[in-house]
Amino acid sequence: MSVLAAYSSPFVLLVAISINVILASSGLSTTPFKLILLSASFPIGFGIGKIIYMKRSNVEITFDEESFQVFKGGKILLHDNWRNYRLVSIHLDQYGRPDLRLYKTPNGDFQDLPISRTNARPQEFRDYVQTMISGRRTRESNLPVVEAC
Repeated sequence: MSVLAAYSSPFVLLVAISINVILASSGLSTTPFKLILLSASFPIGFGIGKIIYMKRSNVEITFDEESFQVFKGGKILLHDNWRNYRLVSIHLDQYGRPDLRLYKTPNGDFQDLPISRTNARPQEFRDYVQTMISGRRTRESNLPVVEAC
């Protein structure tokens, strides 16, 4: 919500200044009607900021039992399968916000999921992903053994 407010606040200010200039140039700046029109600057500016935020910075993670996708501003940033990863941990980003780190090998290649930019709870989501990863491995390794005679 604070990111959305940061996007919206300049537009609220610009709309308020524009309304004030229009009212002053038309000679209506001393009427009580001015307050009603200026109060419209918040919803208008907030709406403009929300549209820009959704187009540029909104992060969404969709997932199921097989795979996950990370969208930013409506564009796919990452698409992968859970089976490609072996370990999962919580990692703090450069701002101290928790993100999920998926490891393909214990000390090697990894991928960060920006869960701090969503409203997911980091520990619960990590536990869910861990069950997805470990559950898949146990299902794959518990195949029935067939003997050949």
